[in-house]
Amino acid sequence: MKNKLLLFLGLGFLLLATFSCEEDDENSGPKAVFSYVADGFVVNFTDFSQNASEYLWDFGDDSEQSLQSNPTHIYSKKGDYLVTLTVKSNGQTSTFQDSVYVLGPNIKIDGDFTDWEHVAYTHTNNEGTGGTLLAVKTFASAGHLNFYLEGTQDFSLAVMDLYLDADNNPETGFKTWMYPAASGADFLFEGNPTGGSVFAHVGPGNGWSWNEVANFGERMQFSAIKTVGGKKVVEFSIKREGLGSMRNAANFAILEMNSGWTEVGNIPHSQQASSKFASIDL
Repeated sequence: MKNKLLLFLGLGFLLLATFSCEEDDENSGPKAVFSYVADGFVVNFTDFSQNASEYLWDFGDDSEQSLQSNPTHIYSKKGDYLVTLTVKSNGQTSTFQDSVYVLGPNIKIDGDFTDWEHVAYTHTNNEGTGGTLLAVKTFASAGHLNFYLEGTQDFSLAVMDLYLDADNNPETGFKTWMYPAASGADFLFEGNPTGGSVFAHVGPGNGWSWNEVANFGERMQFSAIKTVGGKKVVEFSIKREGLGSMRNAANFAILEMNSGWTEVGNIPHSQQASSKFASIDL
């Protein structure tokens, strides 16, 4: 009887050990999970997966995938991105998805242009066109339209005309012959970094008819003009407050005049059949 009891207990321990091993085997497969930290357009991903030996990251923006365990990815636009991490080990696969929200850079108008590093150019004039104006970056934050403007060594911004199509409708506002393909400016910002006026288009129609509604001090902020990489550079912002209902995008063109009000630069390049305002994604 004693031997039978020992045999029974031994079988029980064996079965328990067998079930325990099977359970451990089931839990030894890979399990994908990650976290992230976003800094402007740069997102650092940290892998917290278990039992993973291979990694495949899809960043949700149609860019090249990554095989790294802890990749860094630079997005080109703000927005929500569905990021997928797939891990593998011993022929088994696990997938984890999470939404990554990219706010974009915190642009400060202070003459330190490093916060524009990962912002793509909105428009670059072809070589030999546009006079003193070469290229422009833009970024729309919750409260401002931000601009980073590059020019030649002759660029001084003595007088600037910035035409803004705030409602993203080229059929409303001032339609200028300089941009025949699409214009429709609802606002005109005219002056220089030391001061100027903001005008709202009042019509009727699409002709030259404006009312002054504010000054630069109330609506704009400028940095000093500096030389960076052989180019003159300035950054400035426009408050979105007072620009009406804005959806999806705003469109713009910038003209530079010298102190005698003679035009010396334009971006996008004007007076061509294909010339149209550039677009800022909101």
